[in-house]
Amino acid sequence: MAPITPARALLLLVCGLVCLLTASGALIGALFGGATAALVAAACAGAVGLLATLLVRRRALAHFAAAQREAGVRGYAEGIAHGVLLHVAAYEAAVFPQTGPTGVTPEERAARRTVAYRMAALEEVPRLVREAAADALAVLDEADRTRAEEALAQLASVVRRQYARP
Repeated sequence: MAPITPARALLLLVCGLVCLLTASGALIGALFGGATAALVAAACAGAVGLLATLLVRRRALAHFAAAQREAGVRGYAEGIAHGVLLHVAAYEAAVFPQTGPTGVTPEERAARRTVAYRMAALEEVPRLVREAAADALAVLDEADRTRAEEALAQLASVVRRQYARP
């Protein structure tokens, strides 16, 4: 079975509507004028439905394509923002390791710091997320646990608020 794409769903919907209009026209024609009137009414109703379908189809498909592009852009930006949050949290885990001060090597900590700064500096990252990430990274560089937790909570809140909007 073919996957249900917006174009296929629209095609199935309009085929059903044209068939429904044709059958309705046939029933109404049969009620008011017999077999000949039923045939004429069915043909007219089907033709009107088909014409309306052709007029609406192009505009509906353009709307579907625009919505799909917008969703892709929004999803990409949201993914980048969540990536920033993930890398800043990974840097926090290197600054305050759970296994004690010997749990993370200085090279690993420097690598996580570099990746976090590079992710936060990407052009695609929204300004509010970039600013909150810069604040969090600055606090992590100072190694102040209390302020770091607050800064990371603020970054997570900004990321969530940025994309929680409909």
